[in-house]
Amino acid sequence: MSILVFSINHKKSNIEFREKVAFKNKDIDKVLEIIKKSSICKEGVILSTCNRTELIGSFDDLTLGEKWCKKIFYDTFSIAEWEMAGKYEFKKNDEAIFYLYRLCCGLESIVLGEDQILGQVKKAHEKAMEKGASGKILNKLFLGAVTAAKDIRSNTKISENPLSLSYIAVKQAQKKLGSLKNSRALVVGYGKMSRLTVTHLLELGVREVYICNRSPEKVKTNKSKEITSVSYKEKYDFINKVDIIISATSAPHYIYHYNDFEKTYRNNPIVLIDIAIPRDIDPRISNIQGASLYHIDNLKEIAQENIKFREKLLNEISREIETRVNDFIRWRRSVPIHSKIAEIHHHNDLLVDEGLEQMFKKIDNLNQRECKIIEETIKSMVKRMWKKPIIQMKYASEQGDCEEALEFAKKYLGCKN
Repeated sequence: MSILVFSINHKKSNIEFREKVAFKNKDIDKVLEIIKKSSICKEGVILSTCNRTELIGSFDDLTLGEKWCKKIFYDTFSIAEWEMAGKYEFKKNDEAIFYLYRLCCGLESIVLGEDQILGQVKKAHEKAMEKGASGKILNKLFLGAVTAAKDIRSNTKISENPLSLSYIAVKQAQKKLGSLKNSRALVVGYGKMSRLTVTHLLELGVREVYICNRSPEKVKTNKSKEITSVSYKEKYDFINKVDIIISATSAPHYIYHYNDFEKTYRNNPIVLIDIAIPRDIDPRISNIQGASLYHIDNLKEIAQENIKFREKLLNEISREIETRVNDFIRWRRSVPIHSKIAEIHHHNDLLVDEGLEQMFKKIDNLNQRECKIIEETIKSMVKRMWKKPIIQMKYASEQGDCEEALEFAKKYLGCKN
């Protein structure tokens, strides 16, 4: 079984194309259902964030797997082959495994070491498990990658200086305005990214933060005196009342349109930062005098300024990732022998049960306790007898000699499956 990652990400494609291939929840459900029934893709997980859209799957045939992945994207997003050319990449087997571990640690993100991606990967895997699309191989892979990332964050200083796209967005506003002290900001949306944005704005001295959300009752749980909840219908009214607008909703369309913005705007200097995919703010607004608009791809420059501290930790993190990945690779090599070992255990259990039944018929006057002691003793002896051969079979498989171990199990131990 081979592992394949099909990825459209911020390194290979611009924000305009990433918008086109951003999965909606209903699309994810549909593709996971296709995976569940597919004879080509044995298991699969869909990851869709502001920086990447990816399908991580296991396949018997990698060539068929590549064609299958591309067709899923062509069909889901109604795009032609030429539109996607040069904007995607495949990662296979060991490279794919290393990639997922690095991804969970935030090493493949615009913001090096950012911590939001870990939760996004975990959520994507949980959804695939819930829909029955992720099985033995990917469950082990994702559990290992998520656990490794958590441990690495705890054991290295990378967790002492957490960065996120929200933080970089706020730093961009600070860079443009010079200082955020006594400024006012409007945050549109109140998901995790927006809540982080609010925290960073207040930390950097913003005097008042207005939160515009379709569910204002969620905002009311925040008791901070600097925070005011405003109606979603008021989002245009605040254009002339604030210095900064940061938008991060999950809307499938623009929420700030060029014509409506131009009609309302009175040319006071304003910084707009759009960290949503698909984008929330019509890019033509950047042509309006006084309005400075930035989207995710524009934040790369300031993100680079925050990499220096984290680059010092890369060697340490990379060594830990390599150790964890090698453990998974060894386990994956041994997977084919697992069924043979299960067959051996099953056969032994049948023989022991049959032998015990015959013994108890021949020996009279044994009470229940004595029968249990005999049964446990014999089962323990059989298990110990097979322990070393099974360990050797697993070890041989992990070292790359799986075919020889399988042949031994079939030829000399009578395994059939």
